[in-house]
Amino acid sequence: MTELKFPLAAGEVLHVFQKPVDKVSPSHVSLTGAAEADLFGPPSDDFTRTTYETSASGEATLCWDEASTVVSLAYAFDPARVRENGIRVLWTTEANRTGAARHKLHLKTPFGWMNDPNGLCEADGLTHLFYQHYPHSQRWNTMHWGHAVSRNGTDWVHQPVFLLPRNELLADDKNGGVFSGSAMPLPDGRLRVFYTDREDDRLPNWEWQMTAVSDDWIDVGPSTPVITAAPDLPGYRKDFRDPYVFRGPDGRWKMLLGGGDDAAALVLLYDTADPQGASNWEFVGVLHREPSQQKLPAECPCMVALDSEGAGLHVLIFGLLGSRDEITRRRNITLAIVGRFDGRTFEPIQREEMDFGTDCYAFQGIVGADGPYGIAWAANWTDVFKERDFPSAMTFPRRLVWRNGRLATPPIDAVATLRTVLASENLAEAASPVSLEDGLGEIELAWAEPGTPFKLAFRHPTHAIELGYDGSTLELHFKPPGSRPVPRYTIEDIKPETLRIFVDIGLIEIYVDDGRWCLTKRIESDEPVSAIELDTLGRPPAHARLWQLRPQRA
Repeated sequence: MTELKFPLAAGEVLHVFQKPVDKVSPSHVSLTGAAEADLFGPPSDDFTRTTYETSASGEATLCWDEASTVVSLAYAFDPARVRENGIRVLWTTEANRTGAARHKLHLKTPFGWMNDPNGLCEADGLTHLFYQHYPHSQRWNTMHWGHAVSRNGTDWVHQPVFLLPRNELLADDKNGGVFSGSAMPLPDGRLRVFYTDREDDRLPNWEWQMTAVSDDWIDVGPSTPVITAAPDLPGYRKDFRDPYVFRGPDGRWKMLLGGGDDAAALVLLYDTADPQGASNWEFVGVLHREPSQQKLPAECPCMVALDSEGAGLHVLIFGLLGSRDEITRRRNITLAIVGRFDGRTFEPIQREEMDFGTDCYAFQGIVGADGPYGIAWAANWTDVFKERDFPSAMTFPRRLVWRNGRLATPPIDAVATLRTVLASENLAEAASPVSLEDGLGEIELAWAEPGTPFKLAFRHPTHAIELGYDGSTLELHFKPPGSRPVPRYTIEDIKPETLRIFVDIGLIEIYVDDGRWCLTKRIESDEPVSAIELDTLGRPPAHARLWQLRPQRA
């Protein structure tokens, strides 16, 4: 028998995720002390959520018999203050417990697995980010939506698990769940979300689009289908997912979906005149075709209106799942294409890779109060293995800036609030190597003469990491342990003037010329980068600074 004792306050809500050992009987957890209740879960193969709202304060005890019931997760929260205070985690297991060592600067889940950002939006001075989530292990499984909020884009507060899979998926060990999507705040203060419901091998199609509304941004009402079948296009394959909803220049709601046919990855466009976006979605056409001999789908498409120099332009961003650059062996490339969008057609004028390190996937952007920006999953599917845990995080939020006819994605200004102490005013003259306190740091490099060669080594106990520039090519030399072939992470034919590099435990983000080029690399290790060593090759930079950084505040 397992007993879990904890304090409860009147008005708090308790979420317990439980399942029966035998899969066919109800699960049972008893609550005693300040609250008295029996929490029964349905027969199921996966964990289901039971909910209890307390009316008294005091010490409470959760109790269950491990011979008949398994509990994966329990947390409590005050609905009136959850946006400020978040959830209070009471119980996790070895399978879903995330370590404290990694990703101190970046948003990570408090338990379980995370991948694609979903439902990025702003309301009442808060940024809300939802994400693909499996709460019960650090491995991909039946998808849920996690939820976090922030007032500045760098310090995040964890919210209750937001969207849950259909009960029949949890009951019968079927693959699928609540896949990626988007969200739109409604004028009355509620939130409408759109997502792909998926069930592998379901006929006639395995993916279809759903919508639901939340009155309080905590609980979600019933879901209803909005698009149930893929368009009738020659050679169209089964991928049909990731609804991204936004207001078009013609005032109508637009929806982008990712898919593919036998010759190209496709971004599909739908729209509706319904002011609530709840119904009457109609297929407009193929917004973009990305030719591919590999029969790849487009994933997680988004389209964001640019401002300032980019006024009148939109950027279309999508991932190419399974893509491979044959020269560098990098996989799962993300593209950003800037062009003109009139509400029905898109005319490209410039295209880029989103990130040359490729650990920046499923980017989702919006036009926020301070302009267009977005965020991505700081990982790559090529590094995910079914038999291994996979801790991961999100990138810093990045602005979308059209500057001198090119797209740049610098980090949002708020990342400067992570700085604490200027640890070195001149790395070029400092005794090398220079220690990184707690493995966290921001490096600023600038040259009076663009295109000056250099080498920057990152001391790590298990990985060989060095950023080098030879006068033409910037390359991150990255060698993890083992014999697995390693891609080349290069940006060619550039003459950088500035670099801004953020070092976290398990993640490095590199911004060249204020985000004109980016390179993000995940490090599969709980060990920090202990020190850095700058070699200017006899040509000192204009400045080379190192800032100590604080961990994000919960």
